[in-house]
Amino acid sequence: MSRLLAVLVLALPLALGLQGTALAVPDDSENEDTGLSLLRQSAAAARAQRYSGTMFTTSGAVLAVRNAPGTGMTIDSRAADPGAPAGGLLAPSDGMLRALGANYRVVESGAGSVCGRAARLVEALRHDGRVAARYWIDTASGIPLRREVLDGQGRIARGEAFVEVTIDAARPLTHLPTPGRLGSGTVAALRSHGWVFPTILPGGLELANAAETGGYLKLGYSDGVSVLSVFVQRGNLDEERLAGWRSQHRDGHTIWIRDPAGLEMIWASGGHVYTVFADAPSDVAAAAVLGLPHEAEPGFWDRFARGADRVLSWVNPFA
Repeated sequence: MSRLLAVLVLALPLALGLQGTALAVPDDSENEDTGLSLLRQSAAAARAQRYSGTMFTTSGAVLAVRNAPGTGMTIDSRAADPGAPAGGLLAPSDGMLRALGANYRVVESGAGSVCGRAARLVEALRHDGRVAARYWIDTASGIPLRREVLDGQGRIARGEAFVEVTIDAARPLTHLPTPGRLGSGTVAALRSHGWVFPTILPGGLELANAAETGGYLKLGYSDGVSVLSVFVQRGNLDEERLAGWRSQHRDGHTIWIRDPAGLEMIWASGGHVYTVFADAPSDVAAAAVLGLPHEAEPGFWDRFARGADRVLSWVNPFA
């Protein structure tokens, strides 16, 4: 377990109220295609251009971000907690963008500014029209500058924003092809190796990427706004070594949680250890985790059987 935790890359996150970051007034001429296309182009710009800066996150982390074409992106945390997550803002994967377009109405909705730079605002809207996420895209370069993820009550649940950034050799954005789904062959190959995992989690989070490396399985689930990073390793969980984690009982099994928001979780099931880092509102993360493999604690099914008469009144949601 300790070896797995040592190789996990920080991958998430404003107690917002950041100075120099202006909100935009939504534009009545919202255009879905423009919004999603702009985010695709922005993801490409975040990979292709050279830039560096300082970013704040809702977790209280201060991040030093650097990107160099051909070398890649590095994100260093200056947070007191070295496990502070570090950003679904920059360069979202093709799978995340495809899921975003499938689950939300994505619109360009005005203009604003972030750390003194002009920005275009894109919003992801739920089916009822409420805002699920906002993105500020640098007008000159296309680099994403700020992101907010809102919960069902409209409160900022997760996010990050540059407070200073230097962008070299800004290049105009170009159209990118629509991203596709994760190949079924990849999923089948991993399952043939004995890995057990779903392709859909509660809340509509779809499997966007999957890979086996270094003896463990890495899975990424997303609905385009929220992200669940799941790491699976064969073996048993040594609970005595979980310093700083607290146990929580959910639906007859135990999950260990480290951060106050419940977005870093670990548990054992079926000879495997599951470690989850979520970049999502807490309720979304909690519901999604219940869709992953779990073993009930001893005695759970006995207690369940004693209340089996209630089962007759339940309706199978999958029937």
